[in-house]
Amino acid sequence: MTQEMKRVIAVSGCKGGVGKTVVAVNLALVMSKLGQRVVLMDGNLDAPGVRFSLGSHLTGSSQATCETSFSAPAVVESKKVQCEGLTDGPGGIRIFTPGEKNWSDRLQIAQAVELIQGMDGLAPGLDSLIIDTAPGLAPENITLIQAATEVVVVINQEDISVVDAARQIRLLHQVYHVQQFYVVVNLVSSRRGGTKQFEQLQQSLEDNKWIVLNYLGAIPFDKSVSEAAARQSAVMIFNEECRAARAFHRIGHQLAKIPVPEPKGRIEFFLPERIKERIKS
Repeated sequence: MTQEMKRVIAVSGCKGGVGKTVVAVNLALVMSKLGQRVVLMDGNLDAPGVRFSLGSHLTGSSQATCETSFSAPAVVESKKVQCEGLTDGPGGIRIFTPGEKNWSDRLQIAQAVELIQGMDGLAPGLDSLIIDTAPGLAPENITLIQAATEVVVVINQEDISVVDAARQIRLLHQVYHVQQFYVVVNLVSSRRGGTKQFEQLQQSLEDNKWIVLNYLGAIPFDKSVSEAAARQSAVMIFNEECRAARAFHRIGHQLAKIPVPEPKGRIEFFLPERIKERIKS
């Protein structure tokens, strides 16, 4: 992929506890198995979960820069600072957690924009960036989500997760004009249960004809997921043949087949210089 065609997947979910981190981590591993150079970003700075989820599998220095970690061309110092925090993860993926000195106690919108624009140094060494975002509707979180090429919304079988997801989708559409969303239903007791929750989300948003929802599928409740979590591992590593892992395989394959959309001209990751100059002007 060229710099103009980097895939950036924001794994989101307005309600906490729906399993965003589990989905983000395992989709990153699937994409890597498909031959993608994957960076998994921990975008939940209030309660980072990616490093904890993969703690037993992380190696290398957490202070490597994008230049040294990816053998990328030299980048300006400001971009090096933004790209600190890379760690080797399992299955060929890299984990990126922004360094503490780049963040205040709570990320502000301006810092989110600076982070997005400062990650260009990662571009030469990745094909796909997957972001495990924070729950909620905080403006800085919405700014990170809208900067992705694909927004994956995670819900579960709790009705409140559908209500909260609809609120997040409406906000992203109204403020940033995001129209396309991909939905994963996590922790389902049956395939029909996943379809039912997706249909409920569709009904919640049927008054807006410009919002397009795409159903990627459901992840079944599987004890292998909790067993993997207890070992600070991912189910794709712990038991690749279990039902949940097979579901992640199917969803990852679907995502990999989606053509990477052209830049929309708003604040986005890895924009070509000509578009950046247009936005500034």
